[in-house]
Formats: sequence, structure tokens, C-alpha cells
Amino acid sequence: MRAIIRVLTTTILTILLPISGLHAEEAMLIQGEHFMIIYAILTGFLAVILFIAAKFSFNAKPKKELGFLSITPHRPQKFFPIDEKVQNMVPVVEALADEQTNVYSNLNKITLSMKSNGVYLEDKNYKISILINRRRSRRSFLNDGDILDMGELTIMFKTPNKRPEKYESKEHTSGHVIPRTRRVNGKILKNTPKLIPVEPREKTYYITKNLTFIGHSEMNDLVPKSKSVAPMHSRIERVSGKYKLIDLSSQTGTFVNGRRIDTKMLRDGDEISFESVRYTFSLSDKAH
Repeated sequence: MRAIIRVLTTTILTILLPISGLHAEEAMLIQGEHFMIIYAILTGFLAVILFIAAKFSFNAKPKKELGFLSITPHRPQKFFPIDEKVQNMVPVVEALADEQTNVYSNLNKITLSMKSNGVYLEDKNYKISILINRRRSRRSFLNDGDILDMGELTIMFKTPNKRPEKYESKEHTSGHVIPRTRRVNGKILKNTPKLIPVEPREKTYYITKNLTFIGHSEMNDLVPKSKSVAPMHSRIERVSGKYKLIDLSSQTGTFVNGRRIDTKMLRDGDEISFESVRYTFSLSDKAH
């Protein structure tokens, strides 16, 4: 910066002084006397320009687009913009899912329609319906921040027409945005699998996803309040209508009915524990 200002100062003096008719010796003397004054003026001028540019850059808000953002845990985030040409979820999934991610089939039956009041999603699959905000839903107008689960792929709907009163979000150091959804789309279905905490003060967790992560990191679906639970401790997978518990190489271990397991198919009434944290796995609405 100093070198640049010195060059500018010398250039200005070189241009102006000969025009004034001064001799070379007088010009050199004046250049030496007035260099610091011109240097200070140029420094202040450049500082003001940089300050204004930085202020405009800081206040400039990024342009929001309409589309889907992939937020699948342990996968890089990617954004796919949509318009009226995107009529189903096929191009969305092709852009956001990788080869290791298992997703629903018949994606062409999950249609998207641009309406005057938003984007309308309709799931025309007969047996499996898409999860929106972790609730089964076949028809829905999508709002900014809505979470869609399609197998192992988790995506977030983004739109410039944000409705902040409907939800709030929290950003973590991992770079992922974790929604704190306040609204509920639909009721929990009868006999939905759930984890009932042994500690009565804790809440029952309903398993509505095909892939449920458990750990004390906020990136998980179920976050037990215990230091003995690893950041990514275990996961529950839905396999052909049944549920399998998998330990993710945790140090303290995952236990079913008091026995440490690596992989275990769960049955109604099984007790799942992570050191001091215990749950009862239930497939019915009956009390155990």
C-alpha cells in the first residue's frame, strides 16, 4: 500500500511541477517538502474508498433462489435451483444424491407444480409417502425451510418468500442448518415405532424416518443428554418393514437388553441403552 501511494505521489508531482515552470532543483525540493502532505491525503482518500466498499460488501445480501438444498448428514451440501420446467423429483435427486445414497424409487410420481402462492408437491406413490418435516404427507404446499426425507437423502426447500413466523433455524460449526420446526403437518400414525425413555422427564421419540441417527451432536435426529453418548453413536434403519439398530463404532457401546451389540434387529419391548441413557423400543401404542 505504501509503495503504491509513493508511486502515485511521485507521478502527480512529476506531472504538475514542470507545468508550473520550476527548475529541476526547485522541483526536487518541493517534491521532498510536500511528499508527506500528499501522501497523507492519498492515504486518507484510499482509506475512505476501502471503508465504503467494505460496508457495501458487508451489507449486500446474497440473492435467494428457489430450489432444494441437500443437508444429508456427512455429505457435502449442494443446491439445485428449480423452475416450472422441473415437474418431478427426478432431476432434483439426480443432482443432490450420490452413488452411496439410497433413495426412493418412482421419483417421477413425486410431482412439483408452480402455483401463484408457492410450490405444490404431490406424492402419487401408492404405498410409501414422502416425509415432510418428519411427517408423512402426500400433498403439501412447500414453505421455506421444509425438510424432505426420501430414504437416506435429506433436503431442505428454499424460497425467497420466507415465512419466519413458521420456524426458526440454528447454524452449527459443521456448516449445516438444523431446522427447529414449530408447525406439524399431519398426525403421528397409529402404531408408529418409537423409543420410550426410561427417564419419565424425557420425551418419547417417534421413528418416522427410514434412517434415524442417534448421538449428542445436534446433527442427529435423537440427541440424548448424556456425555457418555458419542457425537454419532448409532443409527436405526428401516429394513423391509423391520428396524435394525447399528452401533457406529462408539467407545462406550450400544446395548440391547443388557448385551453389547454391533448390529441387532429390534423387537417390540427391547430395551436399548447407551450407558446411563435407556429407551424401550415399542411397535405399538400399548404401555409396556
